[in-house]
Amino acid sequence: MIRGLSIRLRMMLLFGAVAGTLLALTFTGFYFAFEKVMRSQLDRTLTETAAPIIADLSADPDEKDVDQLDLVDQYFEVLSTSGQVLQRSKNLSSDLPLAGEAGFQTVKTRNAGKIRAAIVPFTAGDQSLFLVVGAPTQDVESALQTLRHFAFVLFPTSLLLTAAIFGFYAGNLFGRIDSVVGQLRQFVSDASHELRTPLSVLRGETELLLTRPRSTAEYESAARIMDSELKKLSRIVDGLFTLSMADAGQLRLAPEPLYLEEVLEESCGLAAPLANHKQIHIERELQRDVLFRGDCAFLRQLFLIFIDNAIKYSPSGTRLHITLTADNEVRIRFQDQGIGIAKEHVPRIFERFFRVAQTGSIETQSGGLGLSIAQAIVQAHNGSIECESEPGVGSVFIIRLPLTSPATT
Repeated sequence: MIRGLSIRLRMMLLFGAVAGTLLALTFTGFYFAFEKVMRSQLDRTLTETAAPIIADLSADPDEKDVDQLDLVDQYFEVLSTSGQVLQRSKNLSSDLPLAGEAGFQTVKTRNAGKIRAAIVPFTAGDQSLFLVVGAPTQDVESALQTLRHFAFVLFPTSLLLTAAIFGFYAGNLFGRIDSVVGQLRQFVSDASHELRTPLSVLRGETELLLTRPRSTAEYESAARIMDSELKKLSRIVDGLFTLSMADAGQLRLAPEPLYLEEVLEESCGLAAPLANHKQIHIERELQRDVLFRGDCAFLRQLFLIFIDNAIKYSPSGTRLHITLTADNEVRIRFQDQGIGIAKEHVPRIFERFFRVAQTGSIETQSGGLGLSIAQAIVQAHNGSIECESEPGVGSVFIIRLPLTSPATT
């Protein structure tokens, strides 16, 4: 049967098989490497968290310090060698369903879901005991699940696209494949860097806590920082998933009739606390009764991206001017008095994880995923985005949307 196929089709099938295998191995290898890093980091964090508590229990065996602990997403138990629970942190409503000896276990609880627990042996006086330190696996599992979705969407898309290009451009196909693989590697590298940053902060906070016993206020402060970094990690993963859906043409809208000025007012209200904190005044000139058919949640996210960016990169005491007009099309204009963007960098600001080194500073301005997500949302509504900017003066972003309804995807 294969002998009856044309040489071109044979080459396409052979190349498709090889490319599919390589892509599958790449995704699989990256997934397991990422999974190992995430789980190892969680286990290391649990072990490091246990050290100061064990030191405290060993120094004063009669104190019931563990009974007083009530830390967000951290659970503690002290066990006898027979498995009896001697102490338990306040945020545990029941004993953890542990089995076996010292080491690591993943258990399922009714209230806290899956918990990864480190069981560490120690001696207090003449007693041999175990300290159990647990933390939810929700963030790890969420990151892995999102990565799996991302891989399942990107894999067939990449394979089909590669096969199509090979069919039409057999002569220069290998050069194109090298380019695609290079972009994929760069994206994976950038994504890994962005995910590694909050993990490094979490590790730094943990190591700082473990240098010596801390007060309750210090533990609470560290817990708030850790919570902030975990939320940042979740936002990055969610952003990657949203963009993967957009790349695959599967960014599903739920269009409904709405008034754009109402969505803009709501977005300004959500950003008001941050603007007030920086003493940035949000001025609005919004045409009334601008009826549009679009996805309210995505449009709100779109407007907040530009408002938050304007506030973030503008000095205190400045103004953000927002206008909404509609005639044959809808135009939404965001004008800030921020740091601005150099002309040569403007065409690249919608690239994922694009960074611009700031003059006279070692810090960077990270485009991150916000503007990439904004572009995906606008394109899903059949619109476009323009940017004008001058360093030291500010930036103007203009969103253009058609008055016709976007197609439901």
